[in-house]
Amino acid sequence: MIIRVLPELENRDQWLSFLRREQPYCLVEQPECLVDFQTHFLQLTLFRQDHRDPERYTLGSRNSMQPAWDLIRGCNWSLSAIIDGLSQLDFGSNVRDNSLLGLHGDVSVRKRFASERTLLPPTASGLFKPLNRLPDQWSGDTLCRLLANEQWRDWQAENEEEAISPRALLLALQQSCDAWQVARHGERLLLRHAGKPMVSFVPDPTPPRPRLVDRDL
Repeated sequence: MIIRVLPELENRDQWLSFLRREQPYCLVEQPECLVDFQTHFLQLTLFRQDHRDPERYTLGSRNSMQPAWDLIRGCNWSLSAIIDGLSQLDFGSNVRDNSLLGLHGDVSVRKRFASERTLLPPTASGLFKPLNRLPDQWSGDTLCRLLANEQWRDWQAENEEEAISPRALLLALQQSCDAWQVARHGERLLLRHAGKPMVSFVPDPTPPRPRLVDRDL
């Protein structure tokens, strides 16, 4: 699956655009989490700064998506507000007794830890070292290193209906590398997902610009 990466979900238009997708499932950069709308339930997986297993919240109703929808709207269409409210709930008692998120009726809220080893936050790209030279054979690791450090040029979508950004491709390779294939076409690399051409680009081993610059004080 290609996982879309959104910078935020903080207003009505962003939520409606997200929910219109065939698969309402995405990574959000700020706050860093995985958002998954599963029929009647909104599932939020929060990545933690201490690198422990992410916290996963499931909110909604068995009978209708309306309670989850009401929750989003009641928090002024702000994912940050929903997450702030969840962090203050007392899961040692009936969370519906807490008016913080306006929970009522048949809505349920569950919390657990997600332990999937392939579940990675958007900032995981910072762990990859840049390439010093182009490899003879491309692997998932070398492709991730190249993408994480923006060592490419002339990015071209092969499928306009499913155009994918470099960040989204990086995360997709980290989550399900086996579903992708890479082939050389002259100086270009062509990547296919489950056999379907998705994107091509020219790899460039030029070292990336430093992210931190020393300055004299």
